[in-house]
Amino acid sequence: MSALKKRERLPLLKVCFALLVVPVVLACFAPVAAAAREKPLPPQELRAGDRPDDTGGKIDLQWTESPTPGIAAYRVYRSERPGGPYAYVGKHSTDAEVNYLSYVDTDLIDGVTYYYVVTAVDGEGRESDFSRQASATPSAQRVEAAVKPRKSMVISLAEQKLYCMENGQVVFVLLVSTGVPKTPTPTGEFRILYHDYAHPVPKYPGCVCYYWMGFFEDYAIHAWPTYNGVQGDYSGLGHPASNGCVRLNPTQAHIPYYWAPDGTPLSIIPGPFQAPPAPIAGGDVARGVNQPSSSWLFAEGYTGGGFDEYILVLNPQDEATTVNFDFMLPDGSVRTHAFPVNATSRMTVHVDDIPGLESTDVSVRLRSDLPVVAERAMYFDYPYCPGGSVNTGCVEAAKRHYLAEGYTSNFFDVYMLVMNDGDKTVPVLLTFCLPSGQKINYPLTAAAHSRSSVLVNSIPGMSSTEFSVMVEAGGPVAVERATYFNFPR
Repeated sequence: MSALKKRERLPLLKVCFALLVVPVVLACFAPVAAAAREKPLPPQELRAGDRPDDTGGKIDLQWTESPTPGIAAYRVYRSERPGGPYAYVGKHSTDAEVNYLSYVDTDLIDGVTYYYVVTAVDGEGRESDFSRQASATPSAQRVEAAVKPRKSMVISLAEQKLYCMENGQVVFVLLVSTGVPKTPTPTGEFRILYHDYAHPVPKYPGCVCYYWMGFFEDYAIHAWPTYNGVQGDYSGLGHPASNGCVRLNPTQAHIPYYWAPDGTPLSIIPGPFQAPPAPIAGGDVARGVNQPSSSWLFAEGYTGGGFDEYILVLNPQDEATTVNFDFMLPDGSVRTHAFPVNATSRMTVHVDDIPGLESTDVSVRLRSDLPVVAERAMYFDYPYCPGGSVNTGCVEAAKRHYLAEGYTSNFFDVYMLVMNDGDKTVPVLLTFCLPSGQKINYPLTAAAHSRSSVLVNSIPGMSSTEFSVMVEAGGPVAVERATYFNFPR
């Protein structure tokens, strides 16, 4: 055959080859195109159950993954009738640091049976059919206290801090790490929906977040994650680091977990937190006196931040009198102010309002033309233990004083206050008597017309103990003991 005839037959061969190849190619790609149009398969093995050890109104849901790869989220639906119709409840995203193979439904009615189904949603937004149905009936496993403090929490993204409050008062503050700019923590008003001690994160096999407190779909407050039983490096605490959740120091995460019950209000704000003024709380009892005096001494007194000091004077006489107040400061200086007191009346002096006494330790001596009765009232916001105290003054100084009560610990701060209203410096010896019979001596010098303060907790051997105290001075002094406490109940 000539070369010309061969060339003439080539077009015919090409056409035949094309007719054979095109159907084969189309046949190969047809199943792929059809599969791309199919919706994903639903999740498997849906289970529902009442949550153990809670106060009711919650159902636990769990399931296994959809056989279809590339699932982006799982959606939960609920009905009060078997077979539906079902209403959308919520979802978990597979890209979040959350156990997306579980869901806690909240705000339910105890004793009512609820029916659930779950769907899978792929990355294109296609949703599967419903899973098989599962049902459960919530009931309370434990009883809430009838009387309890009003608890709330605020997270400041600007400060990276969690503020925990009772009755509007901050009780503790914890450092946190919130979401990075690409995956920010949502802001707004939320509440703690449920607790989960050990929360696995399927997105990262082997990852577990302990002390999990869910507050919104894919978001929670929890301890810094662990990986295959090893604690993750949390040296970056205090800076944004998460995918949107709020991370805590793993050594502190148990504190809010056990402190905040389900339903605790949570505010997440972008700016700094402005703490509300601490309420004054507490109570006190003071003994009366059987006769008035022309002189009264108060060793204790403070007008610094969070402290308000008042001197209260009763004039039981039938005529007016003048009372001189000698305010004695730590440096030995004395500020004297005179106040008239009408007959059979009560007069109040707010020490904080007197110029030069706005923020200082101070002892007070009262000198009156006629016998009067005087007490001191103090209202304070001492750290973690706001309150108040009232005390009747002593009528004269003495070289010896005895105080039977005394206790120091992390919850109790004790101060010894010594007032020397005399004209000479005197040595003072504080002898602390412990339950074992051991004595610890602490000497100090009280300058003339001065007030001295000693924090007993700071004395070696006195940081955590019961004690009584004996005071011996080289001249007459007035002595008081001040105790600030937040006794755990």
